Amino acid sequence: MKAELEFEKSVIIADVVHSKEEFISFMREIDIKPPFIVKPNWISEDYGHFTDPKVLIWLLEFLNKKGQVILTESYSVRNTIKCPAINTKRMTEQDLKRIRSTEEEFLTCTGISPVLQELNIEYVNVAEEVLKERIADPDIVRKKVTSSYEPVSRPELYSFVPEKLYKLRQGTLISLARFKIFFSMCVKNMFGMIPEYVGYGARFRYHGRADKYLALNIVDINKVYRSLFKVVGIVEGIHTLTCNMKGIHKPYRTLYGEKYFVSENNGLIYYGNDPLWLDAFIHQQCGKDPSKTEHLSKAASSFGKWPSKLLEAAQQMPNPLKLVK
Repeated sequence: MKAELEFEKSVIIADVVHSKEEFISFMREIDIKPPFIVKPNWISEDYGHFTDPKVLIWLLEFLNKKGQVILTESYSVRNTIKCPAINTKRMTEQDLKRIRSTEEEFLTCTGISPVLQELNIEYVNVAEEVLKERIADPDIVRKKVTSSYEPVSRPELYSFVPEKLYKLRQGTLISLARFKIFFSMCVKNMFGMIPEYVGYGARFRYHGRADKYLALNIVDINKVYRSLFKVVGIVEGIHTLTCNMKGIHKPYRTLYGEKYFVSENNGLIYYGNDPLWLDAFIHQQCGKDPSKTEHLSKAASSFGKWPSKLLEAAQQMPNPLKLVK
């Protein structure tokens, strides 16, 4: 399936890798500069849904040889589901103590914690930084955003950029997304940079009832980070890939009750220097019209719509959801 494609401003690389050595060869083809900020997908611990720890470790080890690396994410349902309900807009110290304990457990169980220590890579948790007010000047962030895009709908988003990340804005922010049947890839992955319980309540506030505001806020947080950083996307489905094909082992259910299936060892890996166009490419490759995915359609209005040639090229490639083992 290997392909390296260029579309106007965008470069997309699609490949199949099954080992660390092949992954490193894939990464060597990518033109990115340090310092590096890596944003994985840690929304939950559902099998096949969160960033593969092994792939994340491969990436961190590779990048660490090229320059400074920071790993970043915020607390989410992977933490709160293990704790008593938080009924305030801002976490109490007791809430934080419980949440931190679940995060330490997650990082240890996935094998990520010892790797961070070994490589001397800092983990910057957005919620922790916002609560401690270690953030970039919101007014500067607002001016940067509005110089390129329409203002965000929730002004507090300007105050959610950790200062430690802001200082590395000359480098590359990698949205490391999962290949999932729900098509929650690079663009939506950045939604996780909106912290919850830091003064504005749960992240549901940014979803809205029946996800009424979800697409809007996904685009808005992307406006913030695209204004400050060179944001690129990597989508991985190397060891596990969620799919809707019955008979692929046993069915799983997400924390929210949705049924899905997992295919293993398909080796899929993608890179795009524009996360939006990469997401659109994968949508089309899987037979799904990206313009009918609300957050991608809205993002295209702000960041530029993908060309028809990109969709045509995607249609010529094998549908990975039909190739799963």
